[in-house]
Amino acid sequence: MANTTSTQDTRALSLNGEWEFRQAGTELWHKATVPGCNFTDLMTAGLIDDPFYRDNESKLQWIEKEDWQYRKTVVLDDTFLSAPRIQLVAEGLDTFCDISINGQPLASTDNMFVGHRIDAKELLRIGENYIDITFRSPILETMPRYKAAGYAYPAENDKSEEKLSVYCRKAPCHFGWDWGPRFVTSGIWRNIAFESIENTRIEDVHYRLISLDDAKATISFDVTLDDALPVNSQLDVTCEQIPGFTTTVTHSAFENNSTQIVLEIDEPKRWWPNGMGEAFLYHFVFEITSQQQTLNRYCQSIGLRTIEVINQPDDLGVSFFLQVNGHKVFMKGANYIPADSFLNRMSTERHAALMDSAVSANMNMLRVWGGGIYQYDAFYRLADEKGLLIWQDFMFACTLYPGDTAFLENVRREAEYNIKRLRNHACLALWCGNNEVDMAIKHWEWPEKFGYSEEVYAGLKQDYKALFDQLLPSMIEQLDSARFYMRSSPIGFWEEDADHIANHHFWGVWHGEQPFSEYQKRIPRFMSEYGFQSFPIESSFRKFTVPGDWDLHSDVLRVHQKHPRGNQLIHSYMDSEFLPPKNFQQLLYLSQVQQAEGLKLAFEAHRSAMPFCMGSLYWQLNDTWPAASWSGIDYYGKWKALHYQAKRSFAQHLLVVTETEDCVNVQGVNDSLHNLDANLELKVVDFRGNVLWSVANDVELIANSSERLFVLDKTELNGFAFEGVVLIASLTRGDVKLAQSNFYFVSHRTLALPKEEITLHAEIKEDMLYVTLSSTVLHRHVFVEAADLTANFSDNFFDLLAGETKVISLPLTTTPLTVREQLTDAIKCQSLVDSYTG
Repeated sequence: MANTTSTQDTRALSLNGEWEFRQAGTELWHKATVPGCNFTDLMTAGLIDDPFYRDNESKLQWIEKEDWQYRKTVVLDDTFLSAPRIQLVAEGLDTFCDISINGQPLASTDNMFVGHRIDAKELLRIGENYIDITFRSPILETMPRYKAAGYAYPAENDKSEEKLSVYCRKAPCHFGWDWGPRFVTSGIWRNIAFESIENTRIEDVHYRLISLDDAKATISFDVTLDDALPVNSQLDVTCEQIPGFTTTVTHSAFENNSTQIVLEIDEPKRWWPNGMGEAFLYHFVFEITSQQQTLNRYCQSIGLRTIEVINQPDDLGVSFFLQVNGHKVFMKGANYIPADSFLNRMSTERHAALMDSAVSANMNMLRVWGGGIYQYDAFYRLADEKGLLIWQDFMFACTLYPGDTAFLENVRREAEYNIKRLRNHACLALWCGNNEVDMAIKHWEWPEKFGYSEEVYAGLKQDYKALFDQLLPSMIEQLDSARFYMRSSPIGFWEEDADHIANHHFWGVWHGEQPFSEYQKRIPRFMSEYGFQSFPIESSFRKFTVPGDWDLHSDVLRVHQKHPRGNQLIHSYMDSEFLPPKNFQQLLYLSQVQQAEGLKLAFEAHRSAMPFCMGSLYWQLNDTWPAASWSGIDYYGKWKALHYQAKRSFAQHLLVVTETEDCVNVQGVNDSLHNLDANLELKVVDFRGNVLWSVANDVELIANSSERLFVLDKTELNGFAFEGVVLIASLTRGDVKLAQSNFYFVSHRTLALPKEEITLHAEIKEDMLYVTLSSTVLHRHVFVEAADLTANFSDNFFDLLAGETKVISLPLTTTPLTVREQLTDAIKCQSLVDSYTG
């Protein structure tokens, strides 16, 4: 099994590619693709329509109740079969399956999160070999357990009465969630191959940092082989980032097929999170050699950094913050969910696009949420390379779980496999046992909802402790003891108004229907979930609906809105802040503006409150299918207004303008590790560009801090018509603008926005599209679109000030010449005033 941070050279025969599949009990076989799943194979074969299109989801629920058979014929020669050992290496089987080779049973599996390496040589032969894998229905497989229990587990996001998802070690969101569909997949979802092994192979390399300072790093590698190292062989270790470095370990240094290598690196280069420095990686190569021949090769990348999660009582309550390389770091980021219902469609390129989007938005952390999957190797490799810290949940969310011996042993294997797979990553910041189960036990009234007796509920909670207080922490202690583990997120609960206690998931806005202004009042020590829904923009909407569906009460849009009150909440918040949109397309646009403006209050409140608050991870970065959701990037990769706002609000230097009854406060945030001398200018400008009032001061922003820079007595603004002016706060150093914040004194619906055209000019230079915009009046939330392109502009949903010229760009590296020729005439733009006027 290839380690996430490594590659291995073996004599491998990939079994990816073309297979055949059929529904069990039917005669006809169809072409299948591996990695894949039954849904995508059925769609490719023309047996079902696109599951994401219109209301097709509801027509495809029969698939989960069937067994599915996959087969492949592979020809092996005597050279390949001459190896002493041959293993079937399956990195992901979803989920309950029986494997046979040449009609003989090889193995059965029951956990999609565990890779398998299975000895297969005895069943193989020269010539044609027949591989058969039968996937048993997860529903039929687990139904007997539900019937035997006599009650349903409280898995409220599982869109079925029986809540069978708790019995499956499979992505919980496959069974439905309040942002995603129910597609209970089966199939070979990750790579599969035969590997031949001549002698021994490197089974695992466990990296540890012993000490680190500017002069020297001391590290160790625990190297484990899967068999004894031959007497005439040795282990060679090299690293291209350490010129001249090589070390050799001989046969005699191994004990029980393991050895420890301790190394010192002079003048080490540290790995830093995005925005703080280079995410520098050392690439080590481990080779088993004999007589100058390489028998096995293992590549391991590491980053030298220290990470501490400080979660302890202090003068303000209970802290929760991360310290990287000795510095407190404010975490800026989002929650990451599976980026496709059909996981096999997630290419490295799609992972990279989402990672690049996070980096572009000045994020330094993503939380891999516990209702999805332990992500692909490529995901963590990219996070290492791009300086994105990863908060890693184990795959448990929003329900209690069984605690019988078989279930716990299954989870133990899952934890062992994934801890070993991920623990060497520089990006991995912490482990969390589950999402929201502690909070649910205390506040979600499960006994009343599900009719549990005191005895049953006590037993369920005892099983919970066995899993999250005993099993998982013991596995962390055994396999990754230097990493922080927390039982459940959040630690503090928003329902109790305990913002001084550690991390929170705040859902008073949205679920609690509280106003967006609550974000400015409910500021915790670390915010790891909060959010608000919006719709995809029109160009995305057209890909999964037809115009006849464009009514929030239509059957199709009900399928693509999974929250029971979702559309109502979007509308009710909108009614209080905005003028009514003139059509459905403008409703989509306004929903994104509303989402961005609402979360802007949260972003700024959290960052202004540092060091009391030291993290802001919103829900959610991405989508698993096209729908109304909390995402900042839609399923098709289009940045919503929220993602552009995150980019602005997560910038290294930020100005935050807030208002009280008597004054206007300007707060400066500096995330860098250096003090900053700059000039702060404030001016009140009307919507036609006339400056009505201004002031400028030299200021100093202390490193890694937030502080008040200016207090404006509102009596100085007496006589101004607030519905027609904007306060512009700018931070500059020389000719460089470091930050700008535009503050409006009244709601969007009260603004007296003039209706005048935006002047737009588009041109293509080399592989970039440049769009220049200007206007004689202010335009709010200017949205520019090249509808047929999946790439995103450098900025969007921005305010265009009167007299300002703004240039935005969009890469065209993957755009065909035929599209480019017509592109400059196809650019569209609008602003807020267009959403409600003719």
